[in-house]
Amino acid sequence: MLLLSLAWVVLGVVIGGLALGARLLPAAWKLNEERRKWLIMPGLSAGAALLGGWLGTLIWGRLFGTPTALWVAVLVVALGPWLFLRLRARIQRA
Repeated sequence: MLLLSLAWVVLGVVIGGLALGARLLPAAWKLNEERRKWLIMPGLSAGAALLGGWLGTLIWGRLFGTPTALWVAVLVVALGPWLFLRLRARIQRA
C-alpha cells in the first residue's frame, strides 16, 4: 500500500502540474509570492489523489483505487477554485 500511496501522490502532482499549465489558478487567490504559487495546485491535487485513492481502495478494493484517485484529483483541481470563489462570496455576503 505504500507503493500505491506514493503512486497516487505522484499522479496528483502530475495533475496539479497540468492544471498550472492550463492556468487554472484563480486570480481571486491573489498570491503575491511567485515561489508559493506553483505549490498550491500540485499540493492540492496530490492530497486529493491520496484521499481519493484510499477511499477508492476502502470502498471498491485495490484494483479501483488508482482510477478513483485520478478522478478525485481531477475533480478537485477543476472544481476547487470555483467552489473556493463561491464560498468566499457567500461568506462576504453574510
